[in-house]
Amino acid sequence: AYALLTDKTLGAGAVIGESSVDDVNMKVAAEFCKANKLFWDGMISSRVNLREFIYQQAIYCLLDFTIIGGKFSLYPAVPFDPNTHEIALEGTHSKPKIKAMFTDGNISDLNVSFLSPEDRQAFKANVLYRQEQENGFPEIKSAVVRLAGSDHVDDPLETFDLSGFCTSRAAAVLFAKYTLVLRKHVDHTVSFKTAPHYINGVRPGDYIRVFSTTQHVQRFNNCLLYTSDAADERSSVD
Repeated sequence: AYALLTDKTLGAGAVIGESSVDDVNMKVAAEFCKANKLFWDGMISSRVNLREFIYQQAIYCLLDFTIIGGKFSLYPAVPFDPNTHEIALEGTHSKPKIKAMFTDGNISDLNVSFLSPEDRQAFKANVLYRQEQENGFPEIKSAVVRLAGSDHVDDPLETFDLSGFCTSRAAAVLFAKYTLVLRKHVDHTVSFKTAPHYINGVRPGDYIRVFSTTQHVQRFNNCLLYTSDAADERSSVD
């Protein structure tokens, strides 16, 4: 990603350049991918929209692709140990740091959008990856991952084709687990307005907490918005 953004021969370096890339966060992202064995082994065979391409590939590697202070940045999207750069499933680093708290006292025009039932439907993830053969042709393999429990045996199947760049079953399964957990826990989005000094130090990709006692009513659904620490919610998978 860094080469595509800075190299004048194979990338967009003539337009973007090193001064427009956050190399500090890029290095952290690279160490994160190396520690968790999230590698990209593929070929870009046709012209692509660079920003959309890096954004999509970052998701597969559990990274956020953002623009911070006018600089392109990649950074891990999940909690990780800053010493080893491995994903932190437990311990002090497993809980994301909350950068700001928003309540009815410092926000206005709060809007809550609940996802449709189709977008909240649990599923079984069928991930395709490429298995390389020494002195031979590669094979396309698949792994099916679902949420644990008998309730998810008959979940519909959704396919994710990672064979263009993923050569590791472990990496493919890790992405499938991440996708399943997102589908299970994310059920609504919020938007609101606040004053600039309330978001001092908050950057794209940071975690915030929102607490409101306002009722948000939708047809067939009467809900009270409340704060929830996503890091406390776990999901086991087969």
